[in-house]
Amino acid sequence: MNYKPFLNEETRSSVLAGVRAGSEEAWGRFFDLYAGYVFTLARRAGLLGEDADDLVQTVFAELSAPGGFDGYERGRGSFRVWLRRRAQWRIADELRRRAAALPRDESAKGDLDALPAPDPALDEAWIEAARAEALRRLQASVSPDHFAIFQASVLEELPTEDVMRLYRVSRDNLYQIRKRVKDIFTELLKAALDDLDAPTPPG
Repeated sequence: MNYKPFLNEETRSSVLAGVRAGSEEAWGRFFDLYAGYVFTLARRAGLLGEDADDLVQTVFAELSAPGGFDGYERGRGSFRVWLRRRAQWRIADELRRRAAALPRDESAKGDLDALPAPDPALDEAWIEAARAEALRRLQASVSPDHFAIFQASVLEELPTEDVMRLYRVSRDNLYQIRKRVKDIFTELLKAALDDLDAPTPPG
């Protein structure tokens, strides 16, 4: 399942409503970076709809509470693993709650086994979260025209002739723009992966 930015404004507002005064902007940015990843973990474990939304809200409400980052030290280990573990604890709690409410049978068994095994090297959702952040940084780093050309040619993979006609650029110019912006994006993606895995928690 691919990462998608988490766009539930009601859940986002509920989280930010509990944040200390003066921190809402920093927490909003933090939520936008990581909520999609937590949501994806919840969906992979079998939580759907409001249950997955509630899981996101629970995890971020705990993080924003005093002591919410106890156990995490920036620069001393992977934030990805630490955040995944926090989310998995709450997912396991929810699955246990569900299992207790169901008649006891073997069909409910195995839900806890559905939790994703820690595999940071192959974590597509995390990489996509970093890619989304790198694209945000890229958009702020290059001209709107060059970003649009990169988006059409590289991300959307439109035929070269269509991009040339749409943006009125020559083939050589298109190749130059695409290469330059792609090189910038590659560096921004590396930086985003590093930054997401060693954040400074918002205060």
